[in-house]
Amino acid sequence: MYFIIVIAIILIVSAALLARIILRRLPELRVLDISQIPGEKQDKNKISILEAKFLRQKKTADNKIGQIINPVKDFFGSALAKAQSSVAVMEKKYKRQGEVEEVRTKSINELSAEAKANISAGKYAQGEKDLIEIISRDKKNTSAYEMLFDIYRLTKSYSQAEEIIRYLIKLKSLKYRKNKNVDSLKKEKMEDTEVEVLETLDTDDELARYYNDLASIYELMDKKDKALDAYLKANAILPNNPKFLDKVIDLAIGVGDKGLAKKTYKRLKEINPENAKLEQFREALEKLQ
Repeated sequence: MYFIIVIAIILIVSAALLARIILRRLPELRVLDISQIPGEKQDKNKISILEAKFLRQKKTADNKIGQIINPVKDFFGSALAKAQSSVAVMEKKYKRQGEVEEVRTKSINELSAEAKANISAGKYAQGEKDLIEIISRDKKNTSAYEMLFDIYRLTKSYSQAEEIIRYLIKLKSLKYRKNKNVDSLKKEKMEDTEVEVLETLDTDDELARYYNDLASIYELMDKKDKALDAYLKANAILPNNPKFLDKVIDLAIGVGDKGLAKKTYKRLKEINPENAKLEQFREALEKLQ
């Protein structure tokens, strides 16, 4: 309503200015000598002259009016654009707020089921939101962290996947370190966690799986040394797992560690003499200087 009133005022002022300019220039129209132009020709020429004179005056007036109106139009146009932009931002904000409120009304089980469905459907961003909401409520929810790791692996966000799986290893360590709590884990160095855990640990399939996942991410990042280290830790937890022995041999050969490759090869041959890759490893070891 305010914008319409302003435009109406501008149009009234413009009309008044145009009338003022024409009235001021009217004496000039009266001095035109058209007495020498006969009859019908005189009338036609008179009309043409008057029209031309009026059009020149109108153009001048339009220019002057434009100088007044255009800045006002620009101002109100800019103000309107900003207002529309602000409304759009507010709409998004309220929509986002509504989505947040909707998420918060769901139970952890509902969010978990929804996250699984979103991941299966390739809706990774929505799945990530669901899982972050779960973690905000339950900092020890390993299932949510595992699904978040899957999202980052599938979307090739390898650095984020690495951080998630490293945190899962720390989280798992609480089972073996009663003097630690979840709030202290983020500040703790990974090496300190591992020293305590691997010294007291006998067998833990889940922790070995986490190290396997960490190693696989390092392989995707082409960090062979780190991948080898992670597989060695998985092997330390489950020393007779052929998969881990296989990976250690393969990566040890890849980084040129003949001693480690040869030692692990012998171990694999002892526990799994029928392994199809033994001959391949033997040939690779012979070529390794």
